[in-house]
Amino acid sequence: MSASNQTGASPSFPARLLGRTVTVVAARPRFMLWMMLLVTCGAVGVTYSHLTFRTDRSDLLDPSARFVQNWKDCRSVFGPTADLIITVETDQPNPVLLRNVINDVASRVERSPEAFSNVLYRVNQKALRRKGLQLLNTAELSGASRRLDGYVGVVRNQNWSQISTEGIAQQLQSRVRTADEAGNFNSSAYDYVLRFTSSLNQFSSAVVNGSDPAIIPFQSPLPQLMNVKSAAGTEDNDLAYLINQEGTVGLIQVQPVSDENEIEKNAASIEKLKDLVATVRSDLAKQGTEAKVSVTGIPVLDHDELSASRSDTVRAMLLAAVLVSLLMFAGFRSIRHPMLAFLTLLVALTWTTAAAALTIGHLNIVSISFAVIMIGLGIDFSIHFLTRYLHLRQELYELPEALRLTAEGTGTGIIMSTVTTALAFATAMLTGFPGLAELGMIAAMGILLSCIATFLFLPALIAFTDTGVEVESLPQTLPLNLYRRFVIAWPVAGIALALVVAGGVGMQAVSLDGGTPSLRLSYDSNQMHLHDDSLESVQTQQRLQDSTGESLLFAVSIAGSREEALEKRRQFLSLPSVARVSDIASQLPDPPDAQQRQLIQSMLQQTRSISGISPKLPTNDANRIFGQLQQLLLTLKESKNPQSAQAVVELSEFLSRLKGLTPQARQNILDAYQAKTVGALYRELNQVASASLDPVRAGDLPQELRARYFQSDVDGEHWLLKIHPRQPVWDDGPLAEFVQELRTVDPDIAGIPIRNYESAQLLQSSYCRVAVYSLAAIAVILLFGFLRPGQKFITILPPAAVVGVIGYTMFRRTQSVDVNQLVTIGLVLTGFIAAVLDYRNLRDTLLALLPPVIGGAMMLGVMAILHIDLNPVNLIVLPLVLGVGVDNGIHLVQDCRRQILNGAASEYSPSVECVTGVIVTSLTSIVGFGSLMIASHRGLFSLGIVMALGVAGCLFVCLTLMPPILLLVAHHQPAAMTPLRIRKPKSNAEDDSEQDDTEQARKQTQQKQQRRAA
Repeated sequence: MSASNQTGASPSFPARLLGRTVTVVAARPRFMLWMMLLVTCGAVGVTYSHLTFRTDRSDLLDPSARFVQNWKDCRSVFGPTADLIITVETDQPNPVLLRNVINDVASRVERSPEAFSNVLYRVNQKALRRKGLQLLNTAELSGASRRLDGYVGVVRNQNWSQISTEGIAQQLQSRVRTADEAGNFNSSAYDYVLRFTSSLNQFSSAVVNGSDPAIIPFQSPLPQLMNVKSAAGTEDNDLAYLINQEGTVGLIQVQPVSDENEIEKNAASIEKLKDLVATVRSDLAKQGTEAKVSVTGIPVLDHDELSASRSDTVRAMLLAAVLVSLLMFAGFRSIRHPMLAFLTLLVALTWTTAAAALTIGHLNIVSISFAVIMIGLGIDFSIHFLTRYLHLRQELYELPEALRLTAEGTGTGIIMSTVTTALAFATAMLTGFPGLAELGMIAAMGILLSCIATFLFLPALIAFTDTGVEVESLPQTLPLNLYRRFVIAWPVAGIALALVVAGGVGMQAVSLDGGTPSLRLSYDSNQMHLHDDSLESVQTQQRLQDSTGESLLFAVSIAGSREEALEKRRQFLSLPSVARVSDIASQLPDPPDAQQRQLIQSMLQQTRSISGISPKLPTNDANRIFGQLQQLLLTLKESKNPQSAQAVVELSEFLSRLKGLTPQARQNILDAYQAKTVGALYRELNQVASASLDPVRAGDLPQELRARYFQSDVDGEHWLLKIHPRQPVWDDGPLAEFVQELRTVDPDIAGIPIRNYESAQLLQSSYCRVAVYSLAAIAVILLFGFLRPGQKFITILPPAAVVGVIGYTMFRRTQSVDVNQLVTIGLVLTGFIAAVLDYRNLRDTLLALLPPVIGGAMMLGVMAILHIDLNPVNLIVLPLVLGVGVDNGIHLVQDCRRQILNGAASEYSPSVECVTGVIVTSLTSIVGFGSLMIASHRGLFSLGIVMALGVAGCLFVCLTLMPPILLLVAHHQPAAMTPLRIRKPKSNAEDDSEQDDTEQARKQTQQKQQRRAA
């Protein structure tokens, strides 16, 4: 005899349909299992052959969006603009060592063209120096001409004392005193003295450390005639290295060679570069060289983040599998039945990946989290099914009857949970954010397929494994009788206490500023806060930013001509948020005017007039030079100019170093330094003598720069400008200011900062819309499920018609639709009609929503207490908590309605199987997601802890607040929820049959009592 027959209540049509389906499945378990196995094998094949994985963050964005198109256009012309960056660092200024290490590393990189391209570590300025005088304006040319007069006089008259070390020291003493007395701290004397002392110190340090003076890169102490600077260089030699002004950090920029056949296109190049750098480190350690070589850059940061999150996810999944298994074994007191639930989940996951392959064709870095959602929500259906089934078996129902009654009793709740949760995720497709829309679609399909597996695969497994198993061998439910009695003993007091606790925790998330409530939580879109800060690439990026003030993030703008590029550069530099602009358009001067040409020709004639004169250097007196340098040191110590303080440090180190040398070694260094100074002067004079008046063109610039900043094709010229922010733009405030200001100059500005800005805005607003739409969709579906058949369409269709008319009118008038307003109107109208027809259905809908609403508020409160902010990773918790909470709420409400229908309203208490299902499903979700807290990736860590808090909040509401409320609902239920059915008079045969059923029921009752007594 069925339960329905015992009470006179008849299951609904959907319940009967589910019961018949499960009965058919259980009648032929082997056939169904073979069919499911074939389908699953086919799904594996489809997944393997059709499903791909995309790791590019651009795949998360709408490809038709303007900023995405701008970024693609830029990359199609100039290729990837984000480089792999190798940093070479020293604790103390040592540009000589930096150059040596940079040359070594760069040469190794260049020997692997299959992995790296466009290696930029130095700029060859020889070609540009031929036209270097054209880079000077009239005033600079006049100054260079005056300096040239003095140098020509030195060479022609062989008056080398003027540029000797002793002579320079004497001149600088006089000039510094004069500038100090006049208070002219902007005098060029201070620049000259700092250049001189720095040159002395660096040269002597290199020689003492064993370097050959003949090959040491030399910085001349003399003011240069042609001051040619590259966009990336930091010095005026023929080879300009990418070294900061302090001489402590050098850079090598490398573009990876992408492998389009791999899932992560740059992974091979990045790993090869890391191996290469590791080898360099080992070699430097063996040599005792104090230089640190590291790798960073946006591609490296993305690769390391993906690798770390992948590793953390695998470890967390293994831990979750162990903990969830132990938890389910403890909850079911069995190993076999939890394994059935895991097998069902595995089948559903396989089907879902195949469905994703057939519909979308790929996964991205957001939609891959569908597996976490499936583990958290998909297994819940199997748990509720198993708890109800085992409870019925303990009530001595035979296996087929227990499966049918389980489907009829728990099936409607599972179906309602499935539809509401799937629809909640499906609303993500309305956000216009492809990454989130794909996640919503795959998660919705996964929830639906999990439900199908629960009714087609799980019953066949149960029938196959439990056939012939005695009831005494089956696991019993948790001993929850004490809890069931206690939680409803004092309903009013229990409700008040639960509300006080929940309200006190939830209010921690709200603050009152001037009487206006505001959320204490903030949204942190800074991607660096998601990375593991122990990663080398993250630490290197931070050191690079601290030592050079440079950010890895920059915007790019493309101009169609040099004139347009110069105008854009001028406008960008006028913006407060812009630090500098890198380009080559500004490196190309306008053709010299008549006055400039006259000055250049005059300089050419002067230098050519002394081309045949060879230097005859006098012998240096080391003691006199040493004395003059000490006098200069005293003069600098008396100066109040800040530059003098730095010069004091440089000169003190030089003099201290010389004191520790033998007289001969000291003499050798001073002689070598004098020769290098004269040699540098002659090289510059020769460069002036060979200077050209031909116009400077883009082709004169070094190839290393030209390839990155200038391209020409059939569409014309393309001039690239890189705009660097004044402040780090990882945070929302500086990023928004930077992007918004740039768009006032170029609306088509592109680059990673623009992508980060737009994606952060879209992601934040999309998740908020998903939460609102999901809540609305769930409320409507719940109400639709609770309504009686005759009330369903009369409650839903009129509001839908009204919303349609309002939406159409709104679109005709404004060419846009306010979706939030339409959703609000639809919900209000639906709720009003439902309340008029039968307020109990609206009441049950609101009761089912209590766990996610109150539990979510408690989650936010605890997050505020623990100072945990929302971020792009843990935002996914919002729909997940909504799904878990609604699922538990539905089962509790359905359990109450079932007891009322069965005439047990006055004796209501939450059933053992329902409470067991709620506890086990919630604890598995807490343990499963909580396992992510072992992750070093801070985004995954926050996801784990926030999800655990959200599910714990929902469980608290389900165990403390819902039972006493449902008790009051059951006690004050005014009438039956289903119409009475007037049965026809029964025949004698029916009476006999009913007597037989009654006798069978009596025997079953006796057996139950005997078993309980035992």
